[in-house]
Amino acid sequence: MERRTFIAAAGASVAVSLAGCLDAGADPTGDDEVWMTIDEFRPEELTVEPGTTVTFINTSSHAHTVTAFQDAYPDEAEYWATGGFESEAEAVEAWENDSSGNLYPNEEFEHTFEYPGTYSYYCIPHYVPAQGTAMEGRIQVEDG
Repeated sequence: MERRTFIAAAGASVAVSLAGCLDAGADPTGDDEVWMTIDEFRPEELTVEPGTTVTFINTSSHAHTVTAFQDAYPDEAEYWATGGFESEAEAVEAWENDSSGNLYPNEEFEHTFEYPGTYSYYCIPHYVPAQGTAMEGRIQVEDG
């Protein structure tokens, strides 16, 4: 194959491959979505009504978790995290043992927020406050 033809074909192939990727620098386009970029949740805070299902979408090239802070959601709500864990300690231990609970690029996680209140969450591998890294977010559930 002639060099110019090969370069043009390779360039077209890359463009087609990238066309399906989400723009990690953009804001979510759907209602009730939170995107995960390399080091943040976008938006960092989302307000929804009770009964709303929020979709968390990993738009980055890194694996992430969505892990509720154990004591940072309404008392009547059940614990929630990627991987289906029943507590924050269980989620952290599983992630440390074998990276359980990860969402890989382009994977999604959904959770329905039933009760009014603030639900705070974070990404286990990207939450190191002592080093100035704190990938975290909040869902604010309010009656409309």
